[in-house]
Amino acid sequence: MPELPEVETIVQQLKKKVVGKKIVKTNILNQKMVDRGIKSITNTKVTEVYRRGKSIVIKLETNIFLLIHLRMSGHFHFLKKGQELEPKYEKQVVVKFFFVDGSILTHNSVRMFGHVKQCTQKQLEQEFSKLGPEPLTRQFTLDLFQEMLEKKKRSNIKSLLMEQAFLSGLGNIYAQEVLFHVQVSPSHKAGDLSINEIKKIYTEIKRLLKLAIKHQGTTVDNYSHIDGVGEFQKFLTVYHKQKCPKGHKIKNKMIGGRNTFYCPICQK
Repeated sequence: MPELPEVETIVQQLKKKVVGKKIVKTNILNQKMVDRGIKSITNTKVTEVYRRGKSIVIKLETNIFLLIHLRMSGHFHFLKKGQELEPKYEKQVVVKFFFVDGSILTHNSVRMFGHVKQCTQKQLEQEFSKLGPEPLTRQFTLDLFQEMLEKKKRSNIKSLLMEQAFLSGLGNIYAQEVLFHVQVSPSHKAGDLSINEIKKIYTEIKRLLKLAIKHQGTTVDNYSHIDGVGEFQKFLTVYHKQKCPKGHKIKNKMIGGRNTFYCPICQK
């Protein structure tokens, strides 16, 4: 599933390609994934595109918001006037947005998960009230992180980092990578972390996410951004690896219902 760096990469690309453009027609091809009301969106300009957690928000000048969750395999294609979508991608399209300049934005899904919802400001606020803080904002301070962990002493640290109500944006890949870099076992309980370990995890979350965004995310399965694929998979240390950078054998076990790769020697 695309995590914060992958979604942020797509958001930055969408900003450049569709903000300021007027939608003249919308074609829904999968009514299970797309709200029917979206079909009526016409003669409406895109004013903003932003991210919250793993979701993408497209704001329209009518103060209507399109809430998009990519789930396991969602992605976009942007076609300039006269361009056509490759036939192999046509069957994956769930909705098409046609712009006044002749360009087209398609939202695709390989596995047909995810959704495209039409929301009001209030509905959007209700949806996002369920999420934890954004890790790359100024509001997410070390003091706040310590307070959050204090309330979850008995929780597993790896599962906590993935819990969207605790901290939004991280998923299975980056939770594992963060914990390897700070040499903390993914089985560690939050209450057993030292102050120094908490500081290291906090710092590493910010560093790793920024670096992954710089490299346009991680492509290990279906993820692709509008202009291609990510490159951060070249920098992964434990996720789906057989050995860590120091040559130790990687172990894999289920934590919180997810496969978790870690080095039993480096991570204590």
